[in-house]
Amino acid sequence: MTFLSPTLLWGLLAASIPIIIHLISLSKTKEMDFSSIRFLEEMKHESIRKLQIKQWLLVLLRTLIIAALVFMLARPTTEGFISSWLRGDVESRAVVIIDNSASMSLTGEKESLLENVKRQSKLLIRKLDENTEIEIYQSNPMKLIFNGKQDRDQRISKAISAISQSATADKLWPVILNAIKTAEQHEINKECFIFSDIQSVPDTLSLNQLQNELIEWKLYFIGQETVQDNIGIYEVLPVSQVKLPDHLMKLNTLVTNEGDIEKRNVPIELYLNNDRVGQVVTAFSPEKAKEFLFQAYPGKSGIIRGKMTIPADDFYFDNEQSFELSIPNQISCMLIGESVEDIFLIEEALNSISGENEYIFLHRKIMPSIEKLFLDDTDVLIMNRPHRISNKALDDIQRFTSRGGGLIWISDVGDGQWSTDVESALKLPIYMQIKDAGSESFFAVERTDTQHGLFADLTVRKMSDELPEVYTYTRVRPRLNQNVILSMHNGDPYLLEYKLIGGNVYYFSSPIGLEWNDLALRGLFVPLLHRMLILLATDESNTLPVFAGETKEINMPKELLNSKWEVYSPSGKQTLLIPDYNRELLLIEKTEELGSYEIYAGGDFFTAFSTQLHPHERPINRISGQLIVNAIGSSQAHYISPGENTTAVLQDLRYGKALWRNFLIIAIILMLLESIIGRPNIHALKSKD
Repeated sequence: MTFLSPTLLWGLLAASIPIIIHLISLSKTKEMDFSSIRFLEEMKHESIRKLQIKQWLLVLLRTLIIAALVFMLARPTTEGFISSWLRGDVESRAVVIIDNSASMSLTGEKESLLENVKRQSKLLIRKLDENTEIEIYQSNPMKLIFNGKQDRDQRISKAISAISQSATADKLWPVILNAIKTAEQHEINKECFIFSDIQSVPDTLSLNQLQNELIEWKLYFIGQETVQDNIGIYEVLPVSQVKLPDHLMKLNTLVTNEGDIEKRNVPIELYLNNDRVGQVVTAFSPEKAKEFLFQAYPGKSGIIRGKMTIPADDFYFDNEQSFELSIPNQISCMLIGESVEDIFLIEEALNSISGENEYIFLHRKIMPSIEKLFLDDTDVLIMNRPHRISNKALDDIQRFTSRGGGLIWISDVGDGQWSTDVESALKLPIYMQIKDAGSESFFAVERTDTQHGLFADLTVRKMSDELPEVYTYTRVRPRLNQNVILSMHNGDPYLLEYKLIGGNVYYFSSPIGLEWNDLALRGLFVPLLHRMLILLATDESNTLPVFAGETKEINMPKELLNSKWEVYSPSGKQTLLIPDYNRELLLIEKTEELGSYEIYAGGDFFTAFSTQLHPHERPINRISGQLIVNAIGSSQAHYISPGENTTAVLQDLRYGKALWRNFLIIAIILMLLESIIGRPNIHALKSKD
């Protein structure tokens, strides 16, 4: 506690006046004669003792009353962040950070959180000393919007008003750290005011850096209102990886009521290519989530654009979520084998899948020795019992998988088929030995990964009856991150899946042929091969969503490298793109809007992708003020709760809170006590009669 008028504390000497008066009154005691010593003794032990206690208590109360009034006149205040000797004309610097991330679009009682903090920040800056240097930053993207003296009121107001709402995620703690590090450091008084709904505490690295930089800084965190009315779409995910235009598509949707209001008759709608294809109406209890399974027919191949929508509420960024699905028009497949007889069964299966609409465009190549491969127009490469592969062909396969091509590798069980170079380059499972069941026995096959997309929605009465019997196979040991889908009853892999650079690989440890197993006679063979082709040919890398503000990479075919590339944002804004010719990629960095982005090559539609709300930006994510203060330290940080008068609280925090009212109340209470204790005892007075 400090005093703004400390010289008035000399008035405390007046508190001794009641004591002096009482002592003087004791020295003027009158002597009286009593007829009996007995009455004097009774008075001494009863009335006189009570009277003495009462008199000293009254002296104490009168002394405290005078002291309280003197303290009140001396203008006491609590100790603020700014020391009393800094309250004059000293150099000061104030850094103001305004969070305009997606979560700040939440509507409060009257306006959005962003509009509220813009108004609060203007009021705060007007209360700062005139000689204060002001730096004002917006968080998304981090940008210095004003730097100058506090007295530039119009410029400050205009700069703050120009801050627009962003749909991207904030990086609040790096913004605070960078703002403080770049600020001038010669001022005596340094303060940072953060207007944000603060959704996380700093990580260990940021906290250590902040503590090193905050030695001379004081931080004020101004909290914001919490969510009251908001239902949000959390995710929309396809249930099956296998997508065909004439197959029923299933979408799993998670919707959550983040507010504390019960919502009834809420419609949730599914759109595909701008046509509404599904709707459900339901109720949501406060802080409860529900999952929904939507089913619809895509109706065509190519890029299917869809969205899930719910009604408007206090937070509009999670009321719609768009998505894209890639359904191949045609699969270009290259089948390589030693002879026509060697690939006959696989070729027949592929022709049955293709049908009359030529869904499979098949390139058949008979190559006992593979020297070079041209795979530019190939989606899936099937290598049946390959023996001799040159280094040049290995390079071709690696380039093919790096751009997302799919590979089906059907191993041989003969001698000399294994090459260390091939095994290493293609990350094949590690060869162990050849296993043969003998003429009278076989190895039973069972599913290892029962949830794999190859078996989703597969109409098979009893799966165990459709799995093959294996007579001979190559025993291999899977590498790290290689998933076993089917295995023999002894645990050895029969069918594996793994990632190779940018593409996927399916590996059979036993050849397709009656000499080694009876898979070709099973009803599972054709649908299993069909689903493999779809999963391998469906390049979803271009249509995968990214969070708003993140960079999106688009793979390009070589023949379109020199095309005119354009991207259209969800609002229709057109931007020309320059490809990365070395990597054969498009890098789309400006993804600040939520929704679906369309990519065009030479004026023709090429692909599309969506941006989504970062989960960090959901308004329900809040960190308590006490956690923030504990993390940084109460000597350097303070949190102002939502609903408090920001300017008044900041004034008290910075310069200390005035306490003169407290001492006035104390003086009044003491006066009342003195009046009650000092009043005469009417019942003890003798009657005039």
